[in-house]
Amino acid sequence: MNTEEVKAMLCIDHIVWNALACLLEKHPDVSLHEPGSLPWTSRDVYAHFARWLNHSNACIDAYCARRPQPPLEASPEEMNDIWQRADSAMSLDEARKKAGVVFTSRVVLIESIPIDKWDDALKKLVSYDGAMHYAMHINYILRE
Repeated sequence: MNTEEVKAMLCIDHIVWNALACLLEKHPDVSLHEPGSLPWTSRDVYAHFARWLNHSNACIDAYCARRPQPPLEASPEEMNDIWQRADSAMSLDEARKKAGVVFTSRVVLIESIPIDKWDDALKKLVSYDGAMHYAMHINYILRE
């Protein structure tokens, strides 16, 4: 990766993040997942991203510092359920704010990575909770 590629990746992340946020604001109190699946409201999606981006940031930081990455307690799907239950008392405003703060922290972290540290493993790690993840949630919402 070079500087322009990092900037382009972050630009795409911002565009897709903002598109997701717009959809979440249009549907604040309804279940955004298909009937038969666990109900996820906008609050749940924001809280989900606050959790995953926080974990992803810790993994990126650990990778760049050549430390072991923090493990998850369970599979990603199980973590989604654990975190959704843990965050169920949070308001939409709290979840939105947490997600925004952690998203901004992600951008600052990625911008701080020296270009010579960008290898294929880091690219994969950074992309895990980037635009593709946000787009997956957009697709869930647009199926409705």
